[in-house]
Amino acid sequence: MSRTMNQEAPDSEQQRPLLLALGAATFMVSLDARVVAPLLPTIAHDFQISIARAGYVLSSYLLPYGLFQLVYGPLADRFGKVRVSLLAMTVFSAGTALCGAFASFAAVITLRALTGAAAAALIPLTIAYIGDTVPYAKRQAALAMLMASSGAAQALSMSIGGTIASVLSWRAIFPILGVLSGLVTVHLGANAKLEARRVPDGSARRPGYGDALRSPLLPILALVAGEGFLFMGGFPFLSGLLEQRFRLGSLAIGAILGVTGVAQLLAARFLPRLLRRVSEQELLIAGGGAMGSAYLLCAWAGSFVWVALSCALIGAGFSFCHSTIQTRATEAFPSGRGTSLALFAFSLFLGSALGSMTFGQCIERFGYTETFGAAGILLFGFTALSVQALGRPPKLADLAEKLE
Repeated sequence: MSRTMNQEAPDSEQQRPLLLALGAATFMVSLDARVVAPLLPTIAHDFQISIARAGYVLSSYLLPYGLFQLVYGPLADRFGKVRVSLLAMTVFSAGTALCGAFASFAAVITLRALTGAAAAALIPLTIAYIGDTVPYAKRQAALAMLMASSGAAQALSMSIGGTIASVLSWRAIFPILGVLSGLVTVHLGANAKLEARRVPDGSARRPGYGDALRSPLLPILALVAGEGFLFMGGFPFLSGLLEQRFRLGSLAIGAILGVTGVAQLLAARFLPRLLRRVSEQELLIAGGGAMGSAYLLCAWAGSFVWVALSCALIGAGFSFCHSTIQTRATEAFPSGRGTSLALFAFSLFLGSALGSMTFGQCIERFGYTETFGAAGILLFGFTALSVQALGRPPKLADLAEKLE
């Protein structure tokens, strides 16, 4: 049974096994999130469909991932964050294991939607549980470890996906991930009894989504939706560009796209140090400018080496840009941070799902050069709009402290 707590945090050492189990669960979810990116050409060939239709494997995962962000917060408040996470992890493991088992493309789409809906619980509820149970003095270190784990998983996922697909098949990836996720689920279940649940103050009204939307959060939600549309919507289709233009296989494609995760992880590692020397506006300009330049470079790249360089720019640029927007989101509605972060994640992944569908259709109609060229120009416009919309922060030092 879970234990209740009042305002004081429980013994963090007693919570350590449970927090490590939750960290392992978020690692598996992050590993699964981008594993499909290098596989789109292979999936398209296997089902004899266009790259745009193959892209539905992405949007069918991202759309429910975004939508269900709004569902899990209230459920966790009622039944407990760890209990809801355990149930979601069970569904995620089963759905992932079955994704490659059916010959029908519709079945693959359905199962990816199911796993996306389940995966949506893990990262936000783990962050919220860390906030409930880890003392403030140690909380930033715990969150940094969680984000490092997520970044490492994303860096590995594309190269692992490409390797397994080249040695076995793209279908083999999902049962392997499903079995590993199942083992993590068993480990999480064994430690779930350590869950400590905070007793809410019955006299206080819990802030709702309507309150958040009436706060300064709304323009930030629009920005992060645009970021998801352009970055997460377009990035997976670089696999199609590499396959069509340079005739690369899934192993090489996975290795090249994996550069993005490595660059993202390294940029996040050095971000606190960098913030002591530059402003938020300069960070946004650098991040958005890097992503826009990378898409333009991809549009006219004459060698896969330039695409690999572009992936490095995309990873670092996203880390700079997204961290700035996300930090502003945590301060836009301080009385309801859980609610605001749920809306933030919902907006990011809704934009991503719409972006993946739009990029697929544009590539099919206009081609890779025109589509990525236009996306690069739009990213420069997005950067200018972000700098204007966010304005200057009250204290830049606060941002550096949050990231350390």
